[in-house]
This record gives sequence, structure tokens and C-alpha cells, in this order.
Amino acid sequence: MLIVGAAALALLPAAATPAAQAGEPGQGQTGHQTLWRGDFDGASSAWTVRTDGPAAGWRGWTFTQRNDWFAAAAPAGVGCDPEQNRPLDSRCFLDGRNQFSRSRGVLAVADNGVAAAKGAAVDGDHPVNSTLVSPGVPVGGKSAVELVFSSHYRQAHKAVARVTVAFDGGAEKEILRYSAARISANGGGDVVSGQEVIRVDVPRRARSAVFRFAYSNNRPQMYWAVDDVVVRTPLPALPRGAKATTFQVLSDIQVEGLPYTDGALDLLRREAPGAKAVLLDGDIISGPRDQTQEQQVKEYADVSAVFARHRLPTVLPAIGNHDRRSRVLTPQQQQDNFLAFANRWGAGIDKPYYEKVVGGVPVIVLGEESGVAEQEKQSISDAQVAFLKQRLADWARQGKQVLVMKHYPFEWTVSGTYGNFYGNGPRDFELEAVVGKYPNVIFLSGHTHWSPYRRDWSARVVT
Repeated sequence: MLIVGAAALALLPAAATPAAQAGEPGQGQTGHQTLWRGDFDGASSAWTVRTDGPAAGWRGWTFTQRNDWFAAAAPAGVGCDPEQNRPLDSRCFLDGRNQFSRSRGVLAVADNGVAAAKGAAVDGDHPVNSTLVSPGVPVGGKSAVELVFSSHYRQAHKAVARVTVAFDGGAEKEILRYSAARISANGGGDVVSGQEVIRVDVPRRARSAVFRFAYSNNRPQMYWAVDDVVVRTPLPALPRGAKATTFQVLSDIQVEGLPYTDGALDLLRREAPGAKAVLLDGDIISGPRDQTQEQQVKEYADVSAVFARHRLPTVLPAIGNHDRRSRVLTPQQQQDNFLAFANRWGAGIDKPYYEKVVGGVPVIVLGEESGVAEQEKQSISDAQVAFLKQRLADWARQGKQVLVMKHYPFEWTVSGTYGNFYGNGPRDFELEAVVGKYPNVIFLSGHTHWSPYRRDWSARVVT
């Protein structure tokens, strides 16, 4: 499956880098400034829950570990291990609860389905009305703030979800509504692992804002889950004279995508005609496991033949699992074939991890290496980790925005990465911890083959 996209970065001078969280690298306070973080891992006690009717487990807003929520919703007496139970019973998919790929750790969940399954009365005579209330967030001196939160919502027949704001104890003002009406923010349907960013104008002289998440549902099914609530300042206007650097992004051609590659490259040229580079995020070839040297070289040549029909800027590729999965060829042979392809298109590299500065933007490419005694996904050397740490620290000191590209995604980040197939290993956790220290990094991954039309194809990940 061919995946395409275009990315643009506005280059800011060193004095205008995105603001860092407390204790993180960064300079200045001219980007987003976080006023309050209400994630539920450490801030659950700051929230108040008000639920009408009798108190019962899972009835109304509940703070829960993500995996405990999934376990509570799991069907009884049904095997849901994909390695043991085939085909999987449709109930194993938990009505989409486990597709909340943005979630981490503790969540706030209002789940009528689990409540009813655990014995709570939920029907027209016993509706659930529950409100999650933030503490007062200081907004004095601000003309506007943004409320940002991760949201995972399944629309029940008459369910309504509302977010309101009240300043200094005044009247509530609705700023978001989910409902079955198509004019609602959810278009009348589900919100699968979405992120809401809501601009809120702050009245003059207002000092404090309280945000409320209200959920009403009289059916014994469906839910609303929320995580990673942040109140921040909006981004300021770009400095006069700021220039954008544009990249075309392509991944997972896998040869099967070659019939569509001409169209994809035409689309990218139209969308980003002044792109400084093509970022090719792995799985260039199909690379069957019985592939010989002659066959692998031919697959790379087939991709190059399509590329040759277009006027491309420099191509900067990452190595993917399909580029090195032959059991006939040695890992070194496959790495050499990848490098030969990369250098044909101007990369100028001698190993699968490297750094290039393109249009003023540092691009750091990571990749699995030959000769590293680890499983396929974990074959990242200590030298590569040290390289990443050193380069990110250096660019942070210079106040530069950085692109980091790696074929494999991190678990629980973008579309589809909630599955066991995408689970992190020790090296992945280590790399994620390194990247996660820096608010000036944009991380690009491929591999998953999920739709770009989903709301979680990109994510602001909290590590």
C-alpha cells in the first residue's frame, strides 16, 4: 500500500523556538505555553466528578488504567488472542475501545456499556448524566487560550457530549458538542482517537477558567474517553520574513504500489512544487523472504525507473523491514542494496542512519543495521542511539526544529498502533524516550498502512 503526504515547516530564528515544557530543552516562550496539564496519570485528584443518581462502578466518569478499561469491556468466555483464536470473534474488538491509539496510562472514561454489563441500570428511566470538572485554570492576562485533549467517542442513539467553559464562576459557555446531529463537531458519528484543539477567547480581566466535560446517555452501550487535557496559549504569528521549507513524504511502495507511484509523485509535485527533498520512509521494495540478489536489485531498479520519469529533488530514504527481510541474502547484502538505491537518488550515505540539513531543516534518519545482534525491529546499535542523542541535543541548543524519520512507528501513537503487532521493544522505548525529551522534533513513521483520512494519522504524543 502506497502512502503519500506533504509536510511544511516554517523556519523560525533561534530566539523564536517552540516553548519547552518545564525541565525540557528549548529556548524562549514564544511558542505554545502550557498553562495547565490535566492528564489523569498525575492530576486525577485535581478533577471533580458529578454524576446524577446512584453511585456504581463504571457509571459516569471513571478514572482507569487503559488496560483495565479494555479488560472490563472484554467479552466473557470468548478467546481474543490472535495467535490462538482464529478467526477472532467480533466481540474481541471491544466496540472500538482499543482503537484509542492516543491514550496512555490513566484515562477518564464514561462508559455506559461497561456500567450496564457490571449491573448498573441504564435505560430511559435511568439515564446517565455525568460531568468531569477541571480546577480553575489561571488565564489572567491572556486574550485567548486553547483547550486541547485526546477524545475517543462512540455515538449512541441519543447520547450528547458537551464541553463548556466558565470564567471566574460565571455562566457556562458551550465550546464543543458531540451528538447524533450532523451539525455537531462529530458530524453525527464517532470520533476515533481524535484530538480536539479549541480556541477560547478570554474575557477582559478574567482570571480563572473552569472546563467541564458533560456526558448524557440513556442507552446501555457506547462511551466517551478523554486523555491528555492541556490548556495552552495559541501560537503567535510567524515572524515577518519567515520562510517555509516543504518536503514530499512517501512510504511503503513495496513494488505492489508501483502502478500508483506515478500518480502519487504527480500529486506530491502539485501539492508541494517547491519541495526541497522527498522523504521516503521505508519499504521501498516488496522483498519476499526467498528473494535472491538478482531479484532484489531488479526491484530497486523498477522503483528507480518510475522515479526517473519525474523531476525529483534529493530522495532521503529510511530502510524498512521489506528492504531487509530476505532469508537468502545476508543482512549486509540487503543493506548494501538499500544504500546503492539511496545514493543513486542523491542521498550520499554510507550507513542506514544519517543526518542531512535540507533547506535549513535538520533531517535525522534512523534505521535497522546489519551486524547488530538483535531481532529485526530492534537492530539499532548503541552507536546509533548515541548519534541521535548528540544530534538532538546540539540542534536544541541552536533552537532548530528537527525532523526525525524511522520506518517503524512507536506503539500507541498514530493510527493502528494499538495492536500487539506494533508493540515497542526495549530499543523502541529507548528511542522514544530520547525523541520525547525534545518539543522541537517532528517524528515521521511508516509501516502501518492505515488510512490518512483517520483523525489519528498524526498525533501530539505525550511520552
